Amino acid sequence: MYEIGEHIIYGTNGICRVGKIIGSPFDPSDSRPFYVLYPLYDSSNSVIYTPVDNENIVMRLPISREAAKELLESIPRLGVIDVGEEKKRREVYRSAVQSTDPEKFIRVIKTVVRRRAEFRKLRRRLPDLDNDFEHTARNCLYGELADVLGVEREEIHRKITELIESV
Repeated sequence: MYEIGEHIIYGTNGICRVGKIIGSPFDPSDSRPFYVLYPLYDSSNSVIYTPVDNENIVMRLPISREAAKELLESIPRLGVIDVGEEKKRREVYRSAVQSTDPEKFIRVIKTVVRRRAEFRKLRRRLPDLDNDFEHTARNCLYGELADVLGVEREEIHRKITELIESV
């Protein structure tokens, strides 16, 4: 169980602060405790209510500062996702994003960046599928790294873009 005030990763919502632990806000007869989560990088001021024992969505602590630095250093060495068929690629992207694994987020981002460059050369439009998963991966990854490293998300964006383009 996470503590009030702790930062956790909550699925594709990214990094959130545990605001409270309460009884069910939906069903008074439900005796399970619920987290009240506040996403750190959500401009809509949304609030998430989720059971403490929710097994359907990944909840985990953010990676350590050291792990974040190592992850950034590993970006040039990480490969892309090489799946040609759109349906299969969608499943690989979905699985990667739902895992909340920062390394998998980077693989999704690198893949889409590469595909975008290829599509530009062909003067074709990149499928929305790629853009959507890239957006989710970037939001989740940048928020976690910014929080862990104590920097702005824009700085994380610049650093990751620089590292991807250096390959």
